[in-house]
Amino acid sequence: MATTIIRPDAISSDSGFDQTGANLLSRINDNDTSTFVVNNVTTGEFSVSFDNDSAYSGATINNIVVSVTGNTINSKVSAASLDLTLRDDSGVLQSSTLSFTPTESTQNGSAYSTSLTPSIVDALILNGAVEQAGFVLKEVFITVDYTTAVVTTPFVGMKSGKYKIVSGKIKI
Repeated sequence: MATTIIRPDAISSDSGFDQTGANLLSRINDNDTSTFVVNNVTTGEFSVSFDNDSAYSGATINNIVVSVTGNTINSKVSAASLDLTLRDDSGVLQSSTLSFTPTESTQNGSAYSTSLTPSIVDALILNGAVEQAGFVLKEVFITVDYTTAVVTTPFVGMKSGKYKIVSGKIKI
């Protein structure tokens, strides 16, 4: 089995954070926890789609795991919960809640594995909502676990020389 990480490549909506649109997107998809956005009102929400990766094209998708790196802004905000809804074009695939404290951490949703294909992974959309001012959102990504397709050829190569066939038939 192999894995690859896909990151948000577009943001369709956001509210309640200190950055919006392309600025918010560039801070949560850059694989750099020193860049972040802060939820500065009671309710913060975002909706992002993910880049496609040719690594899993034609492969069997075993599962996907949504991960978020973040924390609360300080000890005065002792905890914050981020509600996530993962969906594709046909509807909701999974909902989960991740909990954060003032210590930076990467929280993972449960592995989702029901009827996944490369085309479903290519159409993933993640909605997030936090009901606590002071949540720091640093990174959002999905780990795709897949088994590469086995490519076989129907031909057998044989070097020149004599071969003895002990049973069976050969058609040329």
